Formats: sequence, C-alpha cells, structure tokens
Amino acid sequence: MVLEPFSPDRHPIEEVAGLIYETEPAYFPLVFGRDRTRARSTIERLTRAGGNAFGRENITCAVREGRVAGILVMQAPDAPGLLEESLAVARAAGPVTAARFLLAELLIFWPHYLKRESACYISSLSVAPAERGSGVGSALLDDALRRVRSRGGARIVLSVIAPNPPAVRLYERAGFRTVSAHRAWVPYRTLTVLTMTYPIRYPDLHEDRAG
Repeated sequence: MVLEPFSPDRHPIEEVAGLIYETEPAYFPLVFGRDRTRARSTIERLTRAGGNAFGRENITCAVREGRVAGILVMQAPDAPGLLEESLAVARAAGPVTAARFLLAELLIFWPHYLKRESACYISSLSVAPAERGSGVGSALLDDALRRVRSRGGARIVLSVIAPNPPAVRLYERAGFRTVSAHRAWVPYRTLTVLTMTYPIRYPDLHEDRAG
C-alpha cells in the first residue's frame, strides 16, 4: 500500500469523491443531497477546483493495487474561514450547495467556529468497504501525525458524529482523546458531536505546545 497526495491525474476522482461522500451519512447528504450520483459529481467538481474543504490540496490517498483504498482530508491551521469557504463552494458547485454547506457547518460544528483553534483539522477519513479492518485507516492517521509533526504543528482536531464506535476506537488507538461533546439540531433529528484532539509532543519539550 502506498500513501500519496491526491492527484486527479493519478487517482480515480470518482472513487475519491465517493469515499468523501460516504464518510459521514449524517452530514454529507445535508450538504450534497441524497442522490449519490449527483452528490459525487458535485464533490468531484469541488475536489478538482481546490481552495475548499474538499479540495485536492487537502487529500491523502491510500492506494493498493491501483485502487484507492482510503482517503484522509486534513485542513491546515491557515485554511480559509467559513465565509471564504462558502464562497469557494459557491464558485465550484453553485449558490444552493454553498448555502447548504454553510447551514450544515453552523448547525453541526458551531463550537468549532466560536473558538477556532490554531490546529490542523481532519474533516474526513474514509476506507473502502473491501479494505476495512486491513489497517488502512491507521496508516492514514499515522501519516497525518507524521506530516503535522514534521511541520512543527501543535495539535490535530477532528469531530465525530456519535454514535460511531468504530471511528472512536480507531482515533483512540491513534492517541486522540475526546475533549468535549455537544448537541446539534438538524432537520428531523438531533445529533451528538464529539470533538477529539491529538496534542503533538516533542522530545525537547516537557509540556504540550499551545494550540
């Protein structure tokens, strides 16, 4: 298995878009709709366009035998803010998708925007069904931790919409810890959202660097 930055020239973009859409069934249908074919087409446009949460510059692919076995999407601390993000989505996918994106972000992840951390943020981690249980998710997480550490990053943050025991176990095994939980009200249901963090530790420091 090889881990490498996503490139539309090397990796089947339809496979990558499909994995992004399947990451979180409570979130992505709110933004892109429940028609999987149309949703994946929209995500393909966003991925190609770049400059947004799903842009090509944020994606790492795990490739096995020419197929994309899994993906991890991680934004840098200096990623665009919510307004800039919404405008980028509008340019690539139209105003309706941008409005749905903005609404879903505010409804589900509002604490993240109340106090935005200077941290890398993992927004998606998805493994192809045939590859689950084979270590793909752990390899992608380990690679993300190495990259953040090599760049001097201090903290990685992610959110999990509960209940999702397999995801929580995967993150806990990698060293992430739940630091808060909040309720989110979306159409026809209430969600519980966990925030998990991984403080990067350096050998020459006795305390975690401030995030």
